[in-house]
Amino acid sequence: MAVIPDEDPGLEPTVHIHSHDEHVIPYEIMRWFMEQVAEQVERCRIAFEQGEPEAVE
Repeated sequence: MAVIPDEDPGLEPTVHIHSHDEHVIPYEIMRWFMEQVAEQVERCRIAFEQGEPEAVE
């Protein structure tokens, strides 16, 4: 769940991970992480398409 604060313009958007011990992650960090994941997925996809399945593991 993403939370975008509207009551206090000084607050940054955050992502809440609901679990036994709830985590609150700043939006910019989550965005950076997802960009890293997307880049890794793309590298793995290219390696797999080039016939290098061991590079995917």
